[in-house]
Amino acid sequence: MQSREKNEQEAISLILNEATKIDSIELFQGEQTVFRGSDGEAKNFIEKYPLSHVKKLSKKERAIFEEEPAYHIVYKIKDKPLYEVDILKVAISSELSEELQQMVFPIGDDQYMIYWAQEKKVLEQSTNTQRLLEQYQH
Repeated sequence: MQSREKNEQEAISLILNEATKIDSIELFQGEQTVFRGSDGEAKNFIEKYPLSHVKKLSKKERAIFEEEPAYHIVYKIKDKPLYEVDILKVAISSELSEELQQMVFPIGDDQYMIYWAQEKKVLEQSTNTQRLLEQYQH
């Protein structure tokens, strides 16, 4: 278990240390690329503090969301992925804990959450991810 926590801390440290170098972003809906932006175009949609609030998502909590991600976002530095997140759509909003309610964000009539699948954690977002999804939602 300790090595798992160590790997998790290393992954978080890497992202925090490299986040300012992110120069491109790619948004997928299923297998299809919906948006690919770099430099100035991407900066508007990149999370300024990507791991400011992180919460482990239990299997029971994961069941509150649709199984398949609504979107997938890849944050890159010089065309190499730094980290990737899924955007999960809330399926059963009445089941959201108070903490999770503070982490979801609306797009139209639906609610979404950023999910770091690699670490099974949800991330709080700034308005940048929300703005990206609102602009490219289909």
